[in-house]
Amino acid sequence: MSPSLFKWKQSWRQHKKQLTRDRVRVRDMYRFSNTVIGFLNLFTLLASIPIIGAGLWMARSSTTCENFLQTPLLVIGFVVLVVSLAGFIGACFHVACALWLYLVVMLFLIAALMGLTIFGFGVTSKGGGVEVPGRVYKEYHLQDYSPWLRKRIQDPRYWSTIRSCILGSKTCEKLASWTPLDYMQRDMSPIQVQPVMQLVFK
Repeated sequence: MSPSLFKWKQSWRQHKKQLTRDRVRVRDMYRFSNTVIGFLNLFTLLASIPIIGAGLWMARSSTTCENFLQTPLLVIGFVVLVVSLAGFIGACFHVACALWLYLVVMLFLIAALMGLTIFGFGVTSKGGGVEVPGRVYKEYHLQDYSPWLRKRIQDPRYWSTIRSCILGSKTCEKLASWTPLDYMQRDMSPIQVQPVMQLVFK
């Protein structure tokens, strides 16, 4: 056997061993990533059950706030359940179409969440409240918020729902037992500040 042929065979064996090691490494990484995705989706799958349960429990209540939150909770719970189930099946049973469905829906959900976050900051960015001298709480003005949000609040249809929700939460009733010193020292939510300011400047 010529030296050149011997060197070629030796280099080929080394290359073959390297390819085998690379394949094992890739297979181990694939198994590890599938295991991680499977556990994450199992966790979110279990987390969706209390969300759906909370939505079904709210169906028994007659308050406006809980009825308003029932449908979003049920939708979020079922979406999380289906997406987690698809990701879990795709990762644990190597179902490619389920993994593709999981990835597409997750990309859509991430984009929707980012859009809602940007929109929320846009309509409420200037309404952080104004410091009141000598008080713990802040004063809030409707004109500081975006025109879209002001129109929604001033619309009688939406305002009736908001008003019923506030009355049902009994947020303002807690102020009835406060002393004048409490108004000076205790913090208040934006909902509680408005009726107090109306009483002070009435």
